[in-house]
Amino acid sequence: MGDALSIKALRQEAEDKYPGLPLELDDGTVVTLRNLLRLDDTAQKNAQILVQSLQSAKGDTPSLDAPDELERQKRIIRDLFLLVADNPKAMKAELAQDGWDMAMLFIVIERWTELTQLPEASSSAS
Repeated sequence: MGDALSIKALRQEAEDKYPGLPLELDDGTVVTLRNLLRLDDTAQKNAQILVQSLQSAKGDTPSLDAPDELERQKRIIRDLFLLVADNPKAMKAELAQDGWDMAMLFIVIERWTELTQLPEASSSAS
């Protein structure tokens, strides 16, 4: 019988393979926007709903002619950040500060999406 696998080592491997996006907030606190794979089942389902809501919006950026859509996307992104943040209280306080306009929200969501995107499934040779 081989050596037992260490759960601690496996958790670290999962964190290394599926990292979140660490953000240093204005007050110096570091909050990590976790990878969807690192969330519990309920948070994962809710996050997927929010991500799909964002993806279903027309175009890459909301039209300035549609302020309701702009506000809807802003709420979705903020809700998503609070859901995936490892410290939602600190993230909520940060999002309440000036400087979190749509441009800033889009930059962070783009970085988070790029970092946490799942790798393509490799096709097996038959």
